[in-house]
Amino acid sequence: MECLDLQLVENDKVNNLIKEKMKKGIKEITLKNVNSMHNIGAGLYGDCEIIIEDSTGLYTCSFMEGPRVVVKGNVGWYAGDDMMSGELIIEKNTGCNVGAYINGGDIVIYGNTGSRVGYGMKGGNIIVCGSAGRWAGQMAMGGNLIVLGKMGDKIGESMYEGKIFTQDLDAKNKMGGNVFYDDITEEEQAKLKELFKKYNIDAEAKNFHVIRPSLTGRHEYVLFKPDLKPELAKKYSAKKGGV
Repeated sequence: MECLDLQLVENDKVNNLIKEKMKKGIKEITLKNVNSMHNIGAGLYGDCEIIIEDSTGLYTCSFMEGPRVVVKGNVGWYAGDDMMSGELIIEKNTGCNVGAYINGGDIVIYGNTGSRVGYGMKGGNIIVCGSAGRWAGQMAMGGNLIVLGKMGDKIGESMYEGKIFTQDLDAKNKMGGNVFYDDITEEEQAKLKELFKKYNIDAEAKNFHVIRPSLTGRHEYVLFKPDLKPELAKKYSAKKGGV
């Protein structure tokens, strides 16, 4: 276990400091006095657990691949943006656009989140234990967005693929265009039960409904499936002095 006090560390030096510790094989890192600095954990990859004792600013853990990050405080906008894998656990509340374009991994918010959570998400799981603002899951292309509390208007606006799980009894009247309200299947209930057990969430999977994209022919599209080559990216990063 390594404890880093960031009180006198400049924001743009923090991630390099974390990478240096990871290079030395340190698997558990605690960050103190983060004081809402931006981009904490952005672009990190590897096997490591990072505990942040206070709050973070924008783009927390964006483009992250692998680590498990726990934030004890609040988190700003765009947390988990384009996240590839790993876990981002937020114990309090977040700003808007959390999990935008996420490809994989889990984001768990034990408090409330702002608008456009899961915007354009392509995979992974986002769980919000509190409420979510308007446009949740807008233009989603995959993955699972699970909201235990109240939801804002325009849920799932222009979704292409993916699922939004809700137990908001008024969700049917808050949906955006190109989606429909459906019963949850037994297979989907099993998936939620697994996630709720993993993250110690007190909820009953059977109480959820699912908002799904309508395949009405109104939209003709071909989803772009990127040919991701993380090993090549890591080689490039190594040449540039990354981990």
